[in-house]
Amino acid sequence: MTDNLRILILEDLAEDAELLQRELRRSKINFTARHVASKADYLKGLDESAPDVILSDYSLPDFDGMQALRLAQERAPQVPFIMVTGTISEETAVECMKAGAVDYVLKEHIGRIGSAIQIALEKKQAEAKLRESEELLRLITDNVTDLIAILDLQGKRLYNSASYGEILGNPQSLRGTSSFKEIHPDDVATIKRVFEETVRTGMGKRGEYRFVLNDGSVRYIESQGSVIRDQKENVDKVLVVSRDVTERKRAEEELRRSEERFRALIENSSDAIALLSPSGVVLYAGPSTERVMGYRNQEFVGRRFFDLIHPEDAERTMSLVGGLAQKAGHIVRIECRVRHQDGSWRWTEGAAKNLLGEPGVQAIVVNYRDITERKTAEAEIQKLAAFPLYSPNPVLELSADGTLTYFNDAAQQAARLLGKNHPREILPSGVKEIIKVCLGTGKSTTGLEFTLEGRTLSWSFFPILVSQVVQCYAFDITERLTLEAQLRQSQKMESVGQLAAGVAHDFNNILTIIQGHAELLLAEATTSPHTLEGLRQISSAAGRAANLTRQLLTFSRRQVMQPKILDLNEVVGDVTKVLNRLLGEQITLQCNYAANLPPVLADLGMMEQLVTNLAVNARDAMLRGGRLIISTFATEIDDGYVEGHPEARAGHFVCLGVSDTGTGMDEATLDHIFEPFFTTKEAGKGTGLGLATVYGTVKLHNGWVEVESRLGMGSTFTVFLPAGKADAQAGPELAEKSFVRGGNESILVVEDETALRGLMRGVLQHYGYHVLEAATGNEALKVWEKNAAKIDLLVTDMVLPDGAGGNDLARAMQKEKPLLRVVFTSGYSLEPRDEECGLHEGLNFLQKPFQPLSLARTVRCCLDNAR
Repeated sequence: MTDNLRILILEDLAEDAELLQRELRRSKINFTARHVASKADYLKGLDESAPDVILSDYSLPDFDGMQALRLAQERAPQVPFIMVTGTISEETAVECMKAGAVDYVLKEHIGRIGSAIQIALEKKQAEAKLRESEELLRLITDNVTDLIAILDLQGKRLYNSASYGEILGNPQSLRGTSSFKEIHPDDVATIKRVFEETVRTGMGKRGEYRFVLNDGSVRYIESQGSVIRDQKENVDKVLVVSRDVTERKRAEEELRRSEERFRALIENSSDAIALLSPSGVVLYAGPSTERVMGYRNQEFVGRRFFDLIHPEDAERTMSLVGGLAQKAGHIVRIECRVRHQDGSWRWTEGAAKNLLGEPGVQAIVVNYRDITERKTAEAEIQKLAAFPLYSPNPVLELSADGTLTYFNDAAQQAARLLGKNHPREILPSGVKEIIKVCLGTGKSTTGLEFTLEGRTLSWSFFPILVSQVVQCYAFDITERLTLEAQLRQSQKMESVGQLAAGVAHDFNNILTIIQGHAELLLAEATTSPHTLEGLRQISSAAGRAANLTRQLLTFSRRQVMQPKILDLNEVVGDVTKVLNRLLGEQITLQCNYAANLPPVLADLGMMEQLVTNLAVNARDAMLRGGRLIISTFATEIDDGYVEGHPEARAGHFVCLGVSDTGTGMDEATLDHIFEPFFTTKEAGKGTGLGLATVYGTVKLHNGWVEVESRLGMGSTFTVFLPAGKADAQAGPELAEKSFVRGGNESILVVEDETALRGLMRGVLQHYGYHVLEAATGNEALKVWEKNAAKIDLLVTDMVLPDGAGGNDLARAMQKEKPLLRVVFTSGYSLEPRDEECGLHEGLNFLQKPFQPLSLARTVRCCLDNAR
C-alpha cells in the first residue's frame, strides 16, 4: 500500500463522509481525502486530484452511483471504484460489480472498508502487471516474424499473431476458424495426426506442411506445437509456433537442382575436369576424361599429368602450374599438346585454379578441352586469311549498310596510286545498291568495270550470307583493255590487209594484160600518132592503177622490197628538199636530227614515200598553217614497254617522229586511220591510202608505228625501225637496162589467167623463145612429161587454181631435172621466207603487173645465170 493514498469520496451526507474517514484512520490507512457531493465537484476531483481510490455512495441527489462509475471509467479507468451505500440491493450490487466496481461495502458494515481498499489496490497492482505482461506479449507477438497461434483442442484458432497478416490476411478474422483450412489438401491428414498426437500425449510435435493462399500460391510452413494446461494440469489449449520456410525450401530446391545440374554438367560436359596435387599427380578425373583423352578413370587417376604433355610444351606448362601452387585462388590459362590414349598428340586448352586451401577440394582444379580440330581449322583460316592479306590486288569487305569493314594493303596502295586517301574512295558508284542486291538474292556480281583517274578497275562482289557481308575483289585491267584494243586493231588490220592483197592480186593480173598489150602496140612503128596518144593514156592509167595496187600491197606487206643500208638522217634530209613545195608557205618545217644514229636496213623508195606520206598527212591537218617537226632518234625497248604495247618488241630501234600542230583526232578516228580508203577529207581530195601505206611499209620493215593525238592539240606519229649494222648485206641490185637480148631456149609458161598467159607467150615468142603453156599445175606436169628433156626454163605463177602451188610444181620438175631454171610470178610481193629460199625480184621473181620488157629481161637474166 502506498504511503499516502489519495482518496476521492463522493457522499452527499457530510456525517457519512466523516464516518468513512474515521474508519480509514482506524484501519491505519495513510490517506488524503477529498470530499465531493455534487456531480460537478466529482468531475473536477477526477481531473485534479488523480485519486488512487474512489469511494462513492450509490444514492445521490443529482445523479447516482452507476453514473459516477461510468464517469470514473471514462476519465480514470485504472482507479479502483468501491461502492459504499446503505440502501443497495444485492441485485444492484451485482450490477455494479459487472459494470466495473471492484467491490461494494454496506454502511452498516463500514468496518470492511479498510480491507476492501487493501484488496482493491492489490487487484489493481495484479491487473497492472497483467497488462504489462499482456503488452509485452503483444509487442513480442506483433513484432516476431514467426507465426504464433493458440488453438483449442479441436484445432480452432483462439489467437493469431500479427505476423499471420503477411500470408493469411487479418489475424482477427481468423479467430474461431479451423487451423486446417489453409493447409494443402495433401498435407492435412498428416498434420491432423500430429495435432491429435500432441493433444493426446501432451508432448509437442514438429510438423512441416504447405499453406495454400487465397491467390493460389503455396507457402512452406514449419511448425512446433506445445500444450497449455489448466489448473488441474489437463491439456487445455495448444500453442503452435510456425515459421514460413518457403524461401529456405526454394533455396534448398535450387541447391538440389544446382547440384543435379552440376552433376549432369560434369558427367556430360565435353570439357574434362581433373584435380591435381601440387606435383601434378591426378587425384580425381571427371567422367569426360575418357571421351576427351581416351583414358578410363582408373588409368588416369594416380599418374603424373605432366608425363603426358608434349616435350615442347612440358617445361612451360609445369612452370605455370608450379607458380600457381604458390598463389591461393589464382587462375592460369594453359594451352598444350597432350598424348591421347591412342598415342596421338591432341591440342588442349584449359584453366587451372588453385583451390588447395579449400577444405572440400584441397587440389588444383583443371578444366580442359580438346581443341585439335579448332587448331587445324585455325591453321586453314590463317592460310585463307593470307590470301587477301598478301594478294597484290585490292580485297575489301563491306557490311550490309555499305560500311567498309576490311581492306588489304593492296587496296590502300591502289587508293594512293589513284590519288585517293582511303580505299572507300575507289569503290564503284552505287555500291550500296550492289550490296543490297547481292545479300537479297544471294548471287554474286562480277566483271563490273569502273574507270577512275584514267585507270579501269574490274570489280567482283560475293555475298557471305551467314555473316551478312559482301567481299569484293578488284583487278586493274587498264593494261589488259589496252592490249585487247590493240590486238583487235592489229587483227582488224591483218584482215583488211588480206582483203587488200587479194584484191591487188587479181587486179594486177588485169593490169599486166592492159599495160603489156599497150606497151607492145606502142613499140610497133606502123601505129598512127592518134592511136599512139591513146595507147600512151592507156599505159599511163594502167601505171597509176598499178601504183594503187602497190600501195595496197605495201599495206598488206606483200610489196617487193629492195632493202639496203640507209642513214635515216640522210633519207629525211633528201625528202625535206622537196617538202617545202608540198607543205606551202603557211607551214613551218623543223627537223631535229639525232647524232650517231644507227643505220637501218630498208627500201629507200619506201622510206622516202613513208616520210612524204606522213608529212602530207600532217599538212592536211593544218589548214590554217602551223609547225611540222620531223625528228630522228634511237631508243632501246625493254620488256616493261612491250607489256603495254603488243606490237612492240624488245631491242634497239631507230625512230622517226612526225609531229604537227593541227586539229588532232578523237578516239573514234584513231581506231581507223590505218585502214585502206579511210579518210576524213572531202570526196575527191584523198585516196585514203597514205597512212595505210605507212602502216604496211613499217610492217614490211619489221617495225611498228604509234600515234598520239588529241582534238585541238595536234598529232605525233612515231615510227620504230629495227637498228641495223653498217656491214649488213642487202639484196642484189640490178642495173636498169633498156635493151634485152632474146634467145632460142624452150620455156614452159604456167598461168591460169588466159589473157595474161597469151600476152606472156607473145612477148617471149617475140624474143625468139620456144613457148609451151599450161593453165594449171596438173596440165603443166602433163606437158613436162612429154617435153621435159627440151624445157630450159619454167615461168609459173606462185598461186595455181588446182591447189598445186608454183613452188611445189618447180620442186617436182627440179627433182627430175636439177639444172632446170625457174622464174616465179605473183600478184603479191616476196615473203621473208621466199627471200630466204633465194627468190629475188628481177632475178627469178616477177611481181605483177610487169611490163613485157621486164619479163624478157628477167627470163634472159635467169637463163644466163644458169651458165
